[in-house]
Amino acid sequence: MTASYFQAANQLRQEGKLEEAIASYRQAIDQNPNFYLSHHNLGEALAKLDRWEEAVTSYDRAIQLNPNSVWSYYNLGEALAKLCRWEDAIASYRRAIELSPDFYKFYSSLGAALCKQGRTEEAAALYCQAAESLVKQQRWDEADNYYSQAINLNPSVKDDYRNLAEILTKQRQLEVAIAKTRKAINLTPKNAELQFQLGNLLAQQNRRIEAIKSYQKASALNFDLEEAHINLVNLLIEQAEIDEAKQKQNKPSLEQEALFNLGNLLIQQGKLEEAIEIYQRAIAIKPNWTAAYIKLTEAHMKKSWNFYDVGKLHESINSTERAIDIYNSQLEQHPLGNLGIRFITPEYFTNWPWLGAIGHLALNIDLYIKMGILGWRPQYHTIVLAPPEQVINPCLLNYWRRYLHIITDPSIIDRLLPLAKTMRCLEYTLFHVKITKGQMVDVGYAFSAAQKQWETDGNPPLLMLSPSDYERGWNCLQDLGVPKNAWFVCLHVREDGFRAEGLITHRSADIDSYSAAIESIVARGGWVIRMGDPSMKPLPPRSQVIDYAHTKAKSDWMDVFLGTSCRFFLGTNSGLNCIPCIFGTPCALTNMWPISARSVQSQDLFIPKLAWSEVENRYLSFEEALAPRFFFNLNSKLLYSWGIKVVDNTPEEINDLVLEM
Repeated sequence: MTASYFQAANQLRQEGKLEEAIASYRQAIDQNPNFYLSHHNLGEALAKLDRWEEAVTSYDRAIQLNPNSVWSYYNLGEALAKLCRWEDAIASYRRAIELSPDFYKFYSSLGAALCKQGRTEEAAALYCQAAESLVKQQRWDEADNYYSQAINLNPSVKDDYRNLAEILTKQRQLEVAIAKTRKAINLTPKNAELQFQLGNLLAQQNRRIEAIKSYQKASALNFDLEEAHINLVNLLIEQAEIDEAKQKQNKPSLEQEALFNLGNLLIQQGKLEEAIEIYQRAIAIKPNWTAAYIKLTEAHMKKSWNFYDVGKLHESINSTERAIDIYNSQLEQHPLGNLGIRFITPEYFTNWPWLGAIGHLALNIDLYIKMGILGWRPQYHTIVLAPPEQVINPCLLNYWRRYLHIITDPSIIDRLLPLAKTMRCLEYTLFHVKITKGQMVDVGYAFSAAQKQWETDGNPPLLMLSPSDYERGWNCLQDLGVPKNAWFVCLHVREDGFRAEGLITHRSADIDSYSAAIESIVARGGWVIRMGDPSMKPLPPRSQVIDYAHTKAKSDWMDVFLGTSCRFFLGTNSGLNCIPCIFGTPCALTNMWPISARSVQSQDLFIPKLAWSEVENRYLSFEEALAPRFFFNLNSKLLYSWGIKVVDNTPEEINDLVLEM
């Protein structure tokens, strides 16, 4: 129980839910008061809330339990410094240095504390030690900074001047090192380590664009070279901050600001044509105003979504193309625009958080990666900004790390977001997607076209369940009563409760109509695992049927395990059916509407709902139901206004599909 409280507290702290994390750490301590990390991590959570006295108490207790905890001593020093208890802070910093004498930060913090007491000569000596530690790591600029601070505090220390001169000499020698590294790369062009080394040398000379290119090449040659990703992101953050500073220096006039704010108001009111006109006027006055171009793109995107919502497919595609053209014209002018770096951001231009929808997290990313491998789009170094609180399934997101650089640290996301908004991979991640030869199509068509080509080329699924997830998944199933290696079918029937959806109720169905299909599976020796969320209507108890949606076993990783390990997935038009799809598990999909949401794998089966015209008192033919205004329509209210009633599959039809599968 202690471990679970401790692990839960760590997760809450990572998500920024500090008060909840503190309560959970205290529960862990109540269960086991002698586990020092519970006290240490509690101190870190308290420190983030500036509760310094309480943090001191927690760090003290951690040190009592583990006298060799170097970070507890250091963090205790930081907390004591916040309380201006300088002597105690100094003693704590000194103990941290005794335990770990090679970390520069300990010396610099102790030096800063000594400065507060006017002990400048001692502080200068400590800054020198910090610099020497950095020199060992070849971090010349930071070492230079600490030597300079030491000299400012104590100009009589001649050795520091000599050391500073050596640092500058080493920087001048970087040119020679860069030239030699380039020659080595010419001899072994596929050496990721050499590209990484070159990036480091260029970064030391502040040649950001060249360094970024080298880090990209290094990570392309070896995607597991984590340091290349980290250094690349750090350089991008620096570039974002430079761009932001330039924007502030070049502030718009009062007239331009007024036009911009008026455009924003018009967007909020849904007056998109007027907003577009206003942004165009603002841009005419200030042609390079990035923020205005982004808002103009947003206005066109919202027009596209409005057209899509009422079934006007061609108008929707045209508006999306206009948005992309405007956006890319700005991207071409960006200093990093031609480096092949693109971002997938937490929200679309319409401020819809796609990370919170399992179908988009699965199928949209699957499509994006496959398009790159198939040559249907340029190859990019793609960075996904994924705030943890927005990610509906962290386990699934982690599976994509093999192909994408994913950032979940909120502070890094905040710093990168201004840059990311100007460098989105826009034309490949929306409801309309550019595929071969620049053709813009509905994303449902793009899914099918890409999957067809993928299978024709004989490619396996992009993802495979890890052995650890497979093992713990079966352990969980056995705890639920399913025998090891029994075969099972996952069942998910969309209901309206999860998102309280009033406009797309025709995508839902009644779980009771699946009873015959459940009986057929059980009669053949299979088990049925009902997936979903606790808002769903509970299933009546049955032999070999697990209402997993209403169990404590429900989790992100268990959803992934079930969706990939079942014999087949029996579902409806919901995002959950995308998990088996991207892992290559067969799907039997029922009650599909609109028909554009059809399954995409060749091994799948599906049956659509039928459309009944109450005006003409007849069912629409399939040809009529394939017309764009029905084929892509997600709006139940609009269908109702047209006199169209969408009719669910019968229990017999569902059972027939299951038997065929």
